[in-house]
Amino acid sequence: MLKKMFALISAAIISYSIYYDIHAGTIPSYAQETPEKSAYQNTVQHKQEPFATVRVNPGDTVLTIVEKLSGSSKDLSIEKIIRDFSRLNNGIAPEDIQIGQTYRFPIYHASH
Repeated sequence: MLKKMFALISAAIISYSIYYDIHAGTIPSYAQETPEKSAYQNTVQHKQEPFATVRVNPGDTVLTIVEKLSGSSKDLSIEKIIRDFSRLNNGIAPEDIQIGQTYRFPIYHASH
């Protein structure tokens, strides 16, 4: 009787763990910030850098979208593009973009 009760409780805990992992995840997100800090950074960032909001299509990468918006990225460092993209999107890494989602992409002018 005790073994059956232990097995039932163990199965319930394991089931809940799997459910939580699938729906909420267990990996901490480094992109979460306090709302006050995030709002301030976004306000400052929007005044300094122009950006365009773009929906990602299959095959798109951050670099290809920035090239389309800016004409070329030959004179830009990839590190700067990655840093600016992450800053405009609250810490989202370029490799984490998803098809069908909308993101802010920096626009660079020929003078950069």
